[in-house]
Amino acid sequence: MIENTHSKYASFDSNFLSATFNKETGALVFLGIESSGREKDRHTTFNLLLPGKGAKAYPFKQAKPQSYEITDSAFIFKGKNNESCTAEFDSDKSFSFTIDGIDGKDIFSMNLSIKTAPPTIWTKNQPKKLKSKNPFTIFKNKYSLPLIIHFPDFGRLEISSESDDVFCVEELQLSKEFTGLDLGFKNYSYNHNRLHSLHYGSSFLTFKSSSPLDKAKLNFKVLDECYPAFSAENNEKYNGLKRNWLNSFALNRELFDMGDNIYFHGTAHISMHMKSDMLQIMNGDNEQFKMVRRAFERQIERSFKQAQAFDGEVSVCFYKKDKTNENEFGCSVDSTPSAILSLTGIAKWNLPFAKKLLPYAIKAADYLLTRDTDGDGIFEVPFPGDYMWQPCEFGHQGNWWDNFGFGHKDIYFNYLCHRALRELSELLCSLGLEDNAEKYKKQLEKFDKSFFKTFYNPDSTLMSGWVSRNGKHHDYMFTFAVSMGINEGLIPNDEGKRMLLLLDEMKKEGYGDLKYGIPGNVKPVDPSDTIDWPCMSDWGQYENGGLSGMNGFHFLTSMYKVGLDKEADKIFEAILNTYEKYFTHSGLMPGYVQSVDWRTKDGIPCGYNYLADNYYFLLAAYAGKDKMPHSAVVR
Repeated sequence: MIENTHSKYASFDSNFLSATFNKETGALVFLGIESSGREKDRHTTFNLLLPGKGAKAYPFKQAKPQSYEITDSAFIFKGKNNESCTAEFDSDKSFSFTIDGIDGKDIFSMNLSIKTAPPTIWTKNQPKKLKSKNPFTIFKNKYSLPLIIHFPDFGRLEISSESDDVFCVEELQLSKEFTGLDLGFKNYSYNHNRLHSLHYGSSFLTFKSSSPLDKAKLNFKVLDECYPAFSAENNEKYNGLKRNWLNSFALNRELFDMGDNIYFHGTAHISMHMKSDMLQIMNGDNEQFKMVRRAFERQIERSFKQAQAFDGEVSVCFYKKDKTNENEFGCSVDSTPSAILSLTGIAKWNLPFAKKLLPYAIKAADYLLTRDTDGDGIFEVPFPGDYMWQPCEFGHQGNWWDNFGFGHKDIYFNYLCHRALRELSELLCSLGLEDNAEKYKKQLEKFDKSFFKTFYNPDSTLMSGWVSRNGKHHDYMFTFAVSMGINEGLIPNDEGKRMLLLLDEMKKEGYGDLKYGIPGNVKPVDPSDTIDWPCMSDWGQYENGGLSGMNGFHFLTSMYKVGLDKEADKIFEAILNTYEKYFTHSGLMPGYVQSVDWRTKDGIPCGYNYLADNYYFLLAAYAGKDKMPHSAVVR
């Protein structure tokens, strides 16, 4: 029921939807949604519309309504020339705008807040890119209806029309007062020397008609949470999984692929395979799943066809550039095995598509073989790794753990390479191409023989993060160095279980119940091996002892694999409770050490951007299905 208790405003509120109208202007000034219907405060406190802009029917874009009427379920605004807009709330999840007296093709406008919950817009058909004369427009796109807007941490809103002529145009705009230069740390990449400030901006939506209409109707419906089915989905312990699963797939508006946010594109990205892993269980007839899969397939196709160098390496630095320079090396070493793993994942839901790109994946795998420069089976990267800012013709290292000076024999890169060659070999054999897989199998055999003696550190009895060119082991009790090896079958379960008693060291360091995630390292990294910027390199900050959900997947899955079920369940449920109770999405470019994708042991934000990788740990619920009571239902 509509509440009309304020002289200027009237509102509708349910467990799923909150909307407030300004009686004088006819504008929808507040909109909040809650797909689960669980949290009362989220959608009544945080406005998904840009304050001061809101949403309006075009007849009242310039002129105020002459009169209004409020019933139990509707707001009715009328103009002096009989134009009108009726906002009718027909259920606790849905409402509609019926606009009469439209003069032209513009129907309705909405300004979505980027800061509160950067939206991702999904449609069945790929959007069309448009040009804009506004210098503050990042990109402008045309969408067919129906469309689904996903607001991280809040849920999904579907917008449809009863007319096939109606479509939507979005302009992602910066606020001009928050643009300019930001000559930040080292001033060496676009994140540091250009101030985009998208969290001070708006996703401006205009609903239009391809032909003039006298009357139009737009329907708005809050959709349920979107996540893969599992047997205990009615158990409220897993509310964090349900709320956050879709947050991993922020859609970039310019290339329509998935990076870490709606600005950063995912072409040849170092975490592509994480999304592929999660998409493998997003099956069935769910149209949202299909939309995400189609976008991801476009991303992988672009990564291979437009970001692969002549020698097979896949890297964003080759995207749309001349790729004939023999001395060029990609800025992110992980992106090549990540691309291969993404394709082997796609093969599990769209084999015909994967087969078309298989030659590119083989070329990438052949490139990885050349990275075994000394013939011992282990892959070397061209960074010496002796210390962080060591002079190198290729700059400094670029794996996922970019805060540290990983180099030469890099265990994280090697884990990804091992898995990529293993999965590609399995795919080739399943297609009857055993001969093509033989060279990869031989490399894996050499790798398996050399792995433990290469990375095992007898001083700590753990696995080193990297072994630099000077032969030094760089070992800071990296949790992923142990857990990824267990999951890949490179560390025996009994030995892995002993190593996972890192848990005791975490307790000594004051990490408590690990409810904010899993630290990458349990001991402080030497200043010579990490970035020299205190706010992101001091112990407990960002990657140097900070907590992240991404690393939680590797760690929890390995705990289930070695039989530490009770301990893993306790950590998993603690993180899930955090993801349900607190916000896990910080918006775009919120500033250094302000993003919640990384937290200190006390829960203070210490990330520098926003990482969709933060939700990767949710997959542990499915990867550990043989151990956990909430096993996945694969349809």
